[in-house]
Amino acid sequence: MKNLKKFFYVPSERNDFFFSIITNIDNILKTRSSLPISKFLECEKLTSIYFGLPAMTHLSMESDKDKYILCNAIEKSIQAFEHRLKYVEVKFSNYDSLKREAKFSLNAIYNNKEIALNLFLKVAFWEFVINE
Repeated sequence: MKNLKKFFYVPSERNDFFFSIITNIDNILKTRSSLPISKFLECEKLTSIYFGLPAMTHLSMESDKDKYILCNAIEKSIQAFEHRLKYVEVKFSNYDSLKREAKFSLNAIYNNKEIALNLFLKVAFWEFVINE
């Protein structure tokens, strides 16, 4: 298990250093912003009034354009509300239509070290779950 932790972050304990980052990302992804997605993406500087992600239930995981929009919204939200991470990059990995689950990867720089987090989006409920 220690070798795996070198490649992927696995939250092990509440006092783990990255636990607060993971918790904040979880809060960001599970909170809905009051802005519609188009205005959210256009906004130069997001303030705490617009914390979270905009509603995205109208997006389709079958559409490349919608997947791109969703990745951009996740990136922008994490960059705006998790200041400990820099150079946030979110990529769409795959979509399982039977499980109605999309997989995204999030890469970011923390303290001059690259960390990798795996995020899963359960499309049926539009609920983000950080893979452990």
